[in-house]
Amino acid sequence: MFAKNLLRFALLAFIANAIADVSNQIDVDAIRERLPANLPLPSMDEVEKLLRDKCTSAGAPSDAYDNAKSAAQTFFECGQGLIDIDQFQQEVEAAKPTGDLDTVFNKYCRKRSTLIECVNTFANAIDPCLESEEKVFKTSGLDIFKNLLNFVCHKDGDQIALFIAEKGPECFLEQKNDLIACFNNTFSGYVPETTLTSIPKLVLGPKQCEDFTKLQNCMVRELEQCDESTPANLVESLFRYVKKGSPCASNSGRK
Repeated sequence: MFAKNLLRFALLAFIANAIADVSNQIDVDAIRERLPANLPLPSMDEVEKLLRDKCTSAGAPSDAYDNAKSAAQTFFECGQGLIDIDQFQQEVEAAKPTGDLDTVFNKYCRKRSTLIECVNTFANAIDPCLESEEKVFKTSGLDIFKNLLNFVCHKDGDQIALFIAEKGPECFLEQKNDLIACFNNTFSGYVPETTLTSIPKLVLGPKQCEDFTKLQNCMVRELEQCDESTPANLVESLFRYVKKGSPCASNSGRK
């Protein structure tokens, strides 16, 4: 999530699940529909070649790609076992009228230690395919991911339940175009204009941190236009908490 290389890696990692013998479980056309129109989505063969080449360029052992591929499948299965998205959405909708959202999030937040373990296992499996600078990024990325989960699951999900109760999703829909503009204005230079020919180094430096803060400020500013102040306040708190302990910690305030 901070720059073009992170966006690319996230997409490739997600698509790589399909390569790991689970392509029949992923609707690639549905994925394409949810991505920006100007963001090219590589084919499965291209993704496999990009990932193999990355492992080779990093000087990884010959079995590194196969190990990473197997780990991707295990990670995908782990996520499926922890949460069924359709069921989760149904539970949230059913809990809204009764004010029992905290119960729903409590149920899923109790699984976060298992999810963290699955993420750590996957991260360790791809480690041989990363260069030294990227291994630093991997450590920071894991910390950021854990911070995100801890924020969402603070007091067993009270904050996300409050976000939904205070019309957070509605606020996002109301400001959708402006929020998309925030991403475009911040990350327009990071979006690839053509199909990827290689995976860039995954690093998190001052420029990426600066852009992340610009995104934070822009999103909060737009969400402040909603009737309720809670969505903007919670999103700002989320940005700050996620950056806590990361290389971007010194660049965590609004400007």
